[in-house]
Amino acid sequence: MSSPKVSVVIPAYRRTECVLLLLRDLFAQEGVEFEVIVVDDCSPDKTADEIARAFPEVRLFVNEENSGPAVSRSRGIQEARGELIIGFDSDVSLPDTQLLKKACETFTRHPEVSGLAFRPLKPDGKEDDAPRWWHPVGIESFANRKFYTSYFSGTAYAFRRQAVLEAGLYPGLLYMHYEEVELAFRLLDQGGQILYCPHLTCLHHANPVSRRSEIKVFYKPRNQVLIALRNLPVLRGLAYVIPRVAYGLLTSVRGGHVKDFYRAMKSALKLAPSCLEERVVMKAATWQRIAEIKNGLEPVARP
Repeated sequence: MSSPKVSVVIPAYRRTECVLLLLRDLFAQEGVEFEVIVVDDCSPDKTADEIARAFPEVRLFVNEENSGPAVSRSRGIQEARGELIIGFDSDVSLPDTQLLKKACETFTRHPEVSGLAFRPLKPDGKEDDAPRWWHPVGIESFANRKFYTSYFSGTAYAFRRQAVLEAGLYPGLLYMHYEEVELAFRLLDQGGQILYCPHLTCLHHANPVSRRSEIKVFYKPRNQVLIALRNLPVLRGLAYVIPRVAYGLLTSVRGGHVKDFYRAMKSALKLAPSCLEERVVMKAATWQRIAEIKNGLEPVARP
């Protein structure tokens, strides 16, 4: 049996109905050979059992303990047999039955590209999912344009598997939130390109997660500090962290979450030695490329 060209990787934690709907859409995809890998992050409900019952063709893995989506995505990539990885969060749907095929064709047309950033839309299929737009250019001017970027959303993306393995996979230390930011940094730092593709769309239903408030008040400020420790030169790291920490503190005071902010900074301090052990400072040339993307100077991708 030949290996599939594409491995679809889905991290799952609860959201049973959402995962089943996504799997239904995936198995309606046409025009490309693919496998589907679901990594259940030790869900306390029957998510894994329901997936195995409804879709026995899925390659299902269950983490022994809850480890976060970064670890789950990395495990799925390590288990993958395809040369291309296409990843989705569990709360998306895929009305375009040619989506996987289009992603493969885009890689063929752009051999210089390591990864593709998809375009998540709101459930109505018309409006952009603006909270997932962290690209260095404005959504108003660039949502419908193909461009090189320094970011991708974990909601929907694709990568050449070898490029992700060489970049070191998702940083499990971050647990959740900002793991895509660091992986994108490392992909660019090894000379890769990430291409934003407006024709690769999915619908993001933004279902609530049990840790939504925890992401905002704990993981976001903590992981901003950890990324600076792991990847950024000293002066650039300070310029990155200081305004973000100040904003996080101000927001926590206004929202009554000072204890959570303190807890986040305490956790960052505790993890600092591990970050420094794994520290790989990004090259000056990488920062120059990111600046060129932001200023619109990066060469336009070929059709």
